[in-house]
Amino acid sequence: MLYELALPGLLLQGGYRWLRTAWRTTPREPALRLRSARARLRRAEIGLLDRTAPVLAASLLLRRFHRNQSEAPMAVMPQRADQTVRSGNCFRRHGVYLRQLGPVDGPRVLLIHGWNADGRMMMPLARALADQGLRVAVPDLPGTGKSEGRPRSFVALALILNKLFLNEKTYDLVIGHSAGGLIAMIALGQGLKAQRLMTISAPSSLARMMDLYLRFTGQPARTARALLGRYENVCGRPLAAIGPSECREMSIPLKVVHAKHDWQVPASEAQGICAAREGLTPIYLGNCNHRTVLHHPELTGLVVHFLQETSDREATHASYR
Repeated sequence: MLYELALPGLLLQGGYRWLRTAWRTTPREPALRLRSARARLRRAEIGLLDRTAPVLAASLLLRRFHRNQSEAPMAVMPQRADQTVRSGNCFRRHGVYLRQLGPVDGPRVLLIHGWNADGRMMMPLARALADQGLRVAVPDLPGTGKSEGRPRSFVALALILNKLFLNEKTYDLVIGHSAGGLIAMIALGQGLKAQRLMTISAPSSLARMMDLYLRFTGQPARTARALLGRYENVCGRPLAAIGPSECREMSIPLKVVHAKHDWQVPASEAQGICAAREGLTPIYLGNCNHRTVLHHPELTGLVVHFLQETSDREATHASYR
């Protein structure tokens, strides 16, 4: 009885809420709904294949994982007029789009973006470092942003970076964000010339990177196992060894930075990186997450201090020789 009496009011309230929602609808919402529907259809497709052919499902999922590198759905921060990169500082080399900022004679820094992104994500940090007198290079990895080529495995991307900068002077510092930190480790292990490495919110190994991806996207267990086996064959090495072995073998200074409240790559991954090498302690930045860590007010200071600290240490060692 009470429900019947209240029904007209409930209907009016529901209608009001619907009208208010329809009035506030923005142009982006249909695109977001379409992306969400596409994700549900893709999960349903993988779920169906998992029951009949998990190896085929793994092959399809790996292809999508590589292709997602080029989708780059993140928002681009607005640029002030004085922060616009001049076209003369942007060019392509071997199909890779490369931005360069800062004074030509400044310490050389290479910024490597992560998965499902491109170099635009690194531009706020690049501009801040350029303002400190550093010469900063920001590439779009192959298959992402304005770079040519198809998306590839992380090991293949590292090889391309080595070829791209083969004849370049040694970089004073390489900074890799998220999967870019892992790609930087692999590239340094393959011979990329650099004197220091800083990782920002990076996974501790390629196995952990894939595990986080599979959990985040909710993939079926059989397909997940088949995918890990297939990707290991593509990379030619155990996924758990890719990352830790490079950390153990590199002799250059390493700084590990992580967002304290990172929900995409948990902060515990920083401890995993440090465990591969003695004497490392991670630095955690608060009030930021996986992406906003690149805008953290303390990050630029950490980079500059890392350069100065290790330069002073090298000078001290040289004086004792």
